[in-house]
Amino acid sequence: MGIRDAGTDDLAVWVDADGSIAVDVGSRYVTVDPDELDRILDRLAADGGSIRLAGGSGRADDGDEGPDRESDPAVHAAAYVRALAQQRGITVVADG
Repeated sequence: MGIRDAGTDDLAVWVDADGSIAVDVGSRYVTVDPDELDRILDRLAADGGSIRLAGGSGRADDGDEGPDRESDPAVHAAAYVRALAQQRGITVVADG
């Protein structure tokens, strides 16, 4: 069973520390590119599903690094997922 065949009530999305985004396909998480994520979220919105978002919490900002070093790929990726979900009216629940 592939991701396109699975039910879409609740989609688990993992944001890794390197900023990659993966979705749960039942037995494991599979990394998806932005175009694939768009298609998945379009279908999820059409089916009235929601997202369980894990990862992407980032690190504590202690102010020790300059502005050019403050960006955290995981935080940006999680924000990207949230923005795409918001555009489509999909509820996002953060795990952890």
